[in-house]
Amino acid sequence: MRTIISFFLLVFTLSAYSQSNTISGEILDETGTPLPSSTVVLLNPVDSTMQYFSITGTSGNFEIKGIKKGDYLLQSAYIGYNSFYMDISIPAQNKGNLGKIELMPSPVSMDAVQITGERIPLKFDQDTIEYDAKAFKTSPDANVEELLKKLPGIEVDRAGNIKALGEDVTTVLVDGKEFFSNDPKVATKNLPANALDKVQLYNKKTEEAEFTGIDDGTRNQTINLVLNAENKDGVFGEVVAGYGTESHYDASGKVYKFTEKSQIAALGMLNNVNKFGFSIGDYISFSGGIANISHGKGGPMSDGNSFPINFGETISGYSSSGAGGLNYSYSKSKYQRFFISYLGSGTRRELNQTTKTTSYRQNDEFFQDEYSEQVQHDTAHNLNFGVRYLFRETNNIIINGGASFNTGYIPLTSSLSSYQNNNLINDSYRNSTDLSDRLSGNVSGTYLKKINEGSTILKLSGIGSYSSSNSETDFENQTNFYNPDILEIINQFQDNSNIASNYSASLSLTQKLFGAFYLDLALRAGNSNEILNRTQGALDALEIPIDSLSPDFEKTNTWFRPGITLKRNMEKSTLSLAVDYNMGQYSTTLNSETPLDKEYRYFQPRLSWEYRYKTGRRLMVRYSSVTNLPTANQLLPIVNNFNPLSLFYGNENLSPEFTHSLSANWWVFDQFSFTSLLTSVKVNYTKDKINYSRTVFDNLAQEIRLINVDSDFSAYGNIDFSTPIRALGIKTNINFQESYNRGINIVNDVENEITNIGHKASLSFDNRKKEKWDINTGVGISLTDARYSIQESLNNVYFDMSWFGEIAYLPNDKINFFFTADVTNYTAHSFDEAQLIPLLGAEITYFFLKNNRASFTLAAHDLLNRNTGITRLSEMNYLQETTSNIIGRYFMLSLKYRLNKFGGDTGMDIKIKKR
Repeated sequence: MRTIISFFLLVFTLSAYSQSNTISGEILDETGTPLPSSTVVLLNPVDSTMQYFSITGTSGNFEIKGIKKGDYLLQSAYIGYNSFYMDISIPAQNKGNLGKIELMPSPVSMDAVQITGERIPLKFDQDTIEYDAKAFKTSPDANVEELLKKLPGIEVDRAGNIKALGEDVTTVLVDGKEFFSNDPKVATKNLPANALDKVQLYNKKTEEAEFTGIDDGTRNQTINLVLNAENKDGVFGEVVAGYGTESHYDASGKVYKFTEKSQIAALGMLNNVNKFGFSIGDYISFSGGIANISHGKGGPMSDGNSFPINFGETISGYSSSGAGGLNYSYSKSKYQRFFISYLGSGTRRELNQTTKTTSYRQNDEFFQDEYSEQVQHDTAHNLNFGVRYLFRETNNIIINGGASFNTGYIPLTSSLSSYQNNNLINDSYRNSTDLSDRLSGNVSGTYLKKINEGSTILKLSGIGSYSSSNSETDFENQTNFYNPDILEIINQFQDNSNIASNYSASLSLTQKLFGAFYLDLALRAGNSNEILNRTQGALDALEIPIDSLSPDFEKTNTWFRPGITLKRNMEKSTLSLAVDYNMGQYSTTLNSETPLDKEYRYFQPRLSWEYRYKTGRRLMVRYSSVTNLPTANQLLPIVNNFNPLSLFYGNENLSPEFTHSLSANWWVFDQFSFTSLLTSVKVNYTKDKINYSRTVFDNLAQEIRLINVDSDFSAYGNIDFSTPIRALGIKTNINFQESYNRGINIVNDVENEITNIGHKASLSFDNRKKEKWDINTGVGISLTDARYSIQESLNNVYFDMSWFGEIAYLPNDKINFFFTADVTNYTAHSFDEAQLIPLLGAEITYFFLKNNRASFTLAAHDLLNRNTGITRLSEMNYLQETTSNIIGRYFMLSLKYRLNKFGGDTGMDIKIKKR
């Protein structure tokens, strides 16, 4: 089936967009000098939306291929020159050769001129690319994410992650200001595209580098969304409500008010279709940092790591969720601003899971079958704020902070059976309830003083954090061991309290030595404290604690870290050589006994080199070393018997880990052809890696203890290549990933060296001209080679394949169609059976009322009802397959209504452009 659909999509794309018409020419100034990086655009003469474009090379030449027959308006633009316009019909005369086109200088400075009514779809200004949002046609209810997909040089994957000029976009600003959290998707998935005037793309320096004028070599690919003038003087937003089969519902509301100095945004949502917060990042934060994701794109054997989150994957369980957010920022001036945002959410989640695990020992293996049911209730409240205050031109204060409060309630019922050679060895049954809460806060502040402009900088900074978490757990475990028959019943309570505080300060002085060389001297010091209190005892009327299971444990760490950095900042390159001397002492105290003290001293070198040897060409090398101290939970030597078949012990004698990381990147982006090549290699080596020592007894009960193993080594390589195939009217992306990991754990006192070698490849196509059709399709394969020194016969190779396809059709401004397909194939090797999981979805949207301010959408999810909620994992000395309940097929009808009220407006004239 997927072969037929993929073939249809590819053939349709090629036939719909493969054209042979070409135009070419040369852009010159008034003296006949070539103007490189000029934009040449073919516009629709009816609405001035961009149809085709090109950028001139170093000799001023341009060429546009694959043009559809018809009439166009040709526009050529260059900063500081008047735009050139010409009507043109395709096919053009002289085989499309337009000859020399001269641009005349603007009579006044571009800073002083305002051109009314002229729209330039794309222009380059030094290190900034600016797109005219109105020149790219979108459907009436488009959000910013869908607009970005149409902009040359910008790519948005199916999870909403953004790449621009081949680099990941980490920051999205609105009129140059922060918007909600650090997750760019909050802005791109919620702001309407029709509210934008421009989209600006640039590599942003750090705030410190921008203030001091001393380049630290750090850049963040940044998108700035510039609002329409009318959207800065009014209120706009939308309300959506949907109801479907099986009583599913989905509702949301968004309201925005922007002015020149302030921004206010409010978001709200309520649904029972497994939507959490406003981006997947909110869900991960809200669920404790671990997302339970089922199947989807990519191979199931993720070389020991959790799955990446992809569009086609499904969050397990049945969830009812609500979320709300508020963002406010105020700028007294460009250099003095304040911002604060709040995101809150709550959910009720029903989760049923069946987990099958095959574990290996030196000479045998055993199998475990587990089933669990839980109804989880969670709330999350997150507050973030910041202050930027520059005064007297030489002083700058930067403050960032945040606070969060989370609660959880989980009643759980589970059963577990263990088998060896098809014989039942043990089984257990558990009923438990867990009530938890966590309060945390952090604040950081930096004061920068320019003593001598561009040569002497004083920096004083401090960081503080505090967290308090509490849990109350009641559990009843019944465990049966066979041959001989033994019954164990544990009915206990366990209350845990964890309080952690952290504070540090640093003082640094940066001094220009000579030429492009700078010296940075820094002193850093800090202290951390973590207190664990556990009270555990029989669950009866008295609830008397059991002393051996109820520890009071404290860990403190005091450190001092002087450092020196030598920098060389050239026009095309930056080099930084640094070394810190990290010395400190951490101590642990168990039940008021004599503290156990440990000192540590490490030299921590760092290196950073970047060379921009040509426009769009960059080489980067990074090396760093870091010391990771064991946490209080890892050091606590008292057994945790919550699971009697898997007793866990910390280790008070653990040593710190010391990790070396080396990475190299080569990035190439051709702005004339919009072709990108990104290559990266990263190597990590960890000395004294903290890992597990597992003892499996004859009755298959286990003890797990933490130890330091000699080392852990991992390597990763990636090649990503994207290019348009203009003759076919498509863009293509090819990605290769190679990974290698060698780790060590201990099984029954025998060292088990685990080696995972992973190979991943993907190939995708999408059409370049998206006026009516937007087609995207691709395949991915994953091959994992898992090797175990403990038993070479267990070595396995796993192969999986996935395919996706998307079609959006916009025949006019009144109706839209959308279809999506995800097919994942899991091989059966080492598991019960192969799994083929096709997920199909479709929706149709109809717009009505004046200016299309309202729309109906009929959507179908999982049309074939084939989602199985399956995950597979290979890690340490076991293979695991988990099957979870999922929503399955449903249909939903939604109504969306948009109301924009601008200054002097009645609110009835709505300006809309796509979702």
